[in-house]
Amino acid sequence: MLSFDAGTQMINARDEAGKLRWQAELVVEDKRGSHRYRGAARGGGRAGAAGPWRIGLELSSEGVFDLVRVTVRPRPQGTLRRLFLRLLAGKGAVPALTSPRSMMLGLAENPFDEKGVLPLGKGRAISSRFFTVLQGPAGRSILAGVGELGQDFSLFRTEGETLEAGFEPGRRLHSETRYSLAFAAGKDPLEMMEAYGRYLKRFARTSANSVAGWNSWDYYGGAVTMDDMRREMAAINASPLKEKLTHVAIDMGWWTDWGDVQPNRRFPASLRAAAKEIAQAGFVPGIWYAPLQCSPWTFIGRHRQELLVPDESSGRVMQGGQALLDWSKPEVLQLLYDWFSDMRSAGFRYFKLDYIYSDAVRAMTYRADQSIGPLAVIRNGLKVIREAVGEDAYILNCGAARECAVGITDASRICNDIHTFWSHVYANAREIACHLWEQGNLWNIDPDFAVVRSPQTSDDPFPNYAYQRRPWTERTQFWMAGPEATFDELKTWLTVTHLAGGDLFLSDSIARLNRTGIAALGKLFPRLDRAARPLDLFINPRPRFWLARAGRMSRLGIFNWEDQPAPIVLPAGLDLPSDGVDVWSGVRVKVTERTVMAPRSAYLLRL
Repeated sequence: MLSFDAGTQMINARDEAGKLRWQAELVVEDKRGSHRYRGAARGGGRAGAAGPWRIGLELSSEGVFDLVRVTVRPRPQGTLRRLFLRLLAGKGAVPALTSPRSMMLGLAENPFDEKGVLPLGKGRAISSRFFTVLQGPAGRSILAGVGELGQDFSLFRTEGETLEAGFEPGRRLHSETRYSLAFAAGKDPLEMMEAYGRYLKRFARTSANSVAGWNSWDYYGGAVTMDDMRREMAAINASPLKEKLTHVAIDMGWWTDWGDVQPNRRFPASLRAAAKEIAQAGFVPGIWYAPLQCSPWTFIGRHRQELLVPDESSGRVMQGGQALLDWSKPEVLQLLYDWFSDMRSAGFRYFKLDYIYSDAVRAMTYRADQSIGPLAVIRNGLKVIREAVGEDAYILNCGAARECAVGITDASRICNDIHTFWSHVYANAREIACHLWEQGNLWNIDPDFAVVRSPQTSDDPFPNYAYQRRPWTERTQFWMAGPEATFDELKTWLTVTHLAGGDLFLSDSIARLNRTGIAALGKLFPRLDRAARPLDLFINPRPRFWLARAGRMSRLGIFNWEDQPAPIVLPAGLDLPSDGVDVWSGVRVKVTERTVMAPRSAYLLRL
């Protein structure tokens, strides 16, 4: 239960017995500095101010969640940089943040920042987006997350002896704007994360069943041709994977340029012809598109520059050599509608939306419409795309912030790109474990592709497109680093993708795999319809024990993430089945310390 102490000007959360859960002050930051909220009771809520900002404060509880809603009135010349609750460490469920025995789930925005459950400690700052969980050595945990879908980016970070939970608008407000946070305290962080998923389900779109298919990207990259697509569809239909894969998606490589939706010379002159061939082969046609970027060498980039996001000097914002379409302009929204309605009319029913990354969205500071926040701009664009493709189409969000995609897309990527390198497996698995609670609550989760090509599964002399070889010396700098993965290492990755329980897309050249590779992919079916629980997520740096119970199917994944052999050591209090049959080898495996696992390996046990 929440209350506001007018004497201390603090928000206090207590349990039914009156014991303190957490305590916080509300802080607003602008160009003049930080302002602490000062309030008094008025009617059913609280009204007050933080420096020059007029603030409305609403406190409530729903189930296990404490909800804090803050309404901010605009100021004609004021820029609202940040708004957050500052939770005091060592109070209630908030652990001592300078102790290395305290842990925080961090999902930073930078793709190369370490993600997962990370140890805190003196001088260490960890940040997360959308939500976080902190756990102390005494076993008490607190979850802080977005309470409602808003207009601005969220931010959760440790700062000295406080946890800051809030938002960073970095803009001038044009209307009264509400920001909402949700908090829960308890002993089991996994239960709190799953409860958070059920709470957020009211905002979600969860009617679509997860899908399985094949995508051209990981093997072909931008070099894909329609001949390649024909060859791969024929290979699928001639293999045991036929009937298991329902969708086939053309990824990057089909278009003329960023911002030009005309097929290039490697594809039929009309998208309708490409979609028709995919459908005639027995698959639901899918297509990739990056709708935010625009090349300066297209008609729009050269002659319609008023449709692009300007920078502070009246030039155009450029990222990676591409400009950004200004989604706050009605004419650009009409372009989105026309592009995607044309793809829908052509026959495509699966749409992968890519490159709507947060760094690009943040760069849209000088967009035409400043009356709403950046996430609201993106959300409006995604709604237009949904309207264009129809309610029965399937949309995958690949990179857009969760706050702007929930309720619109059917699925969402939950990790970085996979490539056939152990470095990618090692980095992505840890991030995936932190998102498994989203499956069926926010959407269907997408762990990127299930890939298996290696010297043991293919004699392809070039299993990856051209890249510069480099050592894997820093664990966070994983991109195509170190040697390409072995078959056993990729079976570890297949175990992860199976246990994710969401969408499952293959992306090897099926035509180039041997029987061993095809057989390994076939063992991913039947698919789970529920995500596994990473049972030791807050115990081991990379969880070793993932348990899935989905109807009559029960699977236990046991991982060895290390570079040397390791016995199966169960953490104290973890109760698991004593044995199971490994899907990969067909051998019964005992879950005991006497069982020593090979380096970089996994068991997928059928229970």
